[in-house]
Amino acid sequence: MTGNNRFAILSTVMGNGDKREITIESWFNRYLSRWFGYLDDIILIIVALGIVTLAVILLSEAFSDFYYFTTHSISHIISELMFVLILMELFRQVLRQLSRHKFSLNPFLFIGLIASIRGILIIQMRLALGWTESWITLAQIGIYAIIVLIMVISFYLSARVEKSSD
Repeated sequence: MTGNNRFAILSTVMGNGDKREITIESWFNRYLSRWFGYLDDIILIIVALGIVTLAVILLSEAFSDFYYFTTHSISHIISELMFVLILMELFRQVLRQLSRHKFSLNPFLFIGLIASIRGILIIQMRLALGWTESWITLAQIGIYAIIVLIMVISFYLSARVEKSSD
């Protein structure tokens, strides 16, 4: 037994008659990591199906709001459609994880950008319809605009870093 082996050595006979020694630790790590990989894939598939299901439910609700149109429906439809865009960006990220692509920050920057624009649009709609007080609403729009600016700068810097690393 060598000093490197932490557990007992198992001897295996290869198909060609050669004998190979495998530690219990390496055997355990190899099979355990494979099963955790399968479990990770199963969980990601369940999450992806949940995201798509939620997006379909929100789309159907947006279409029903459009069909039974009221003044309240305008902001609700825009909110739901923008939220569907956010969900689909998350879905794309889950698909990237499933196909083992390199991690990218860009989808999360897109999600933040879409969410901020969604907030701006909803606040503007409520302001136009007279549902909110103007000073508070203008402050919220300013905050969302700053967030959009930060997201765009972050996206630009992220793209430059990825370009320079290639």
